[in-house]
Amino acid sequence: MPATLFLLLLLFWIPQPLFAAETDLFSFAESLAAEKDHYRAITEYKRFLHYYPKDNRVPKAQLAIAKSLLAGERWLKADEALEKVWRNNPASPEAKLARELYARAAFERGDYPTARKRYQSLKKLFPATAAGCNYNIGRSYLEENRLPEAEKAFAELPSPEAEKLEAVIEDFRSLPRKSPPVAGTLSAILPGTGQLYTERPKQAGVAFALNAAFIYGSIEAWNNDNYAVAGILSLFEIGWYGGNIYNAMNNAHKINRAREEQFKQLLQKRGGLSLGFSGNTPWLQARFHF
Repeated sequence: MPATLFLLLLLFWIPQPLFAAETDLFSFAESLAAEKDHYRAITEYKRFLHYYPKDNRVPKAQLAIAKSLLAGERWLKADEALEKVWRNNPASPEAKLARELYARAAFERGDYPTARKRYQSLKKLFPATAAGCNYNIGRSYLEENRLPEAEKAFAELPSPEAEKLEAVIEDFRSLPRKSPPVAGTLSAILPGTGQLYTERPKQAGVAFALNAAFIYGSIEAWNNDNYAVAGILSLFEIGWYGGNIYNAMNNAHKINRAREEQFKQLLQKRGGLSLGFSGNTPWLQARFHF
């Protein structure tokens, strides 16, 4: 009898019941993820999965691990974690969200061909996501400046979004761009004019002044029979002259890329995918604002 009483007292004085540990492990991992301490969050989610492999929050923990890996741009590990979510829990709500994140991850890291394949698979598995998938497929082609393919993808969207995005493509085509050959030719004729054409007045002034100085110096040295100095200055001038042409052409490419990137960022703000939760069920919805 005393031994039984001692055992009961010992169990009573255990500081933390076993059932409390389950809650603490998961909630602690969640708090770390919320604080963006993703490395430690992954460790705690894995600890939770190890101790409670049958818990109904296992799919959430697996998806949370993948999200933390994505936040750290550990793309390969994130892909593996997302695949595990739908492979181990194919009927869970998290499986659908994992597949969407799987496609988005490829898009965000600039692997547009892979992103398109994943969006194609996503819309076949979940037809309700077709609008968002087609929109992002179109955007991936636009990122690669493949306008006919982007138009084809946007055309699969419902009206009036399809018509609006067709107008977007036309706006993209009509962006004010600078011609690199024209910029180079102008700078070849008169150093600095190519920089003016590409809206770089300070560079234009420097290019003109340097080339003029070296040309003048070379001529003066030659007229004074200082052929060695004339030769050296001429060599420098050839370098500056060629650099002036290259700089003008490069400026044209830069200004074109900047305008295209600005346009694409605006398009991204106007439309895309909205993610949220209804209770514990994730939903995916396309949104467009024009």
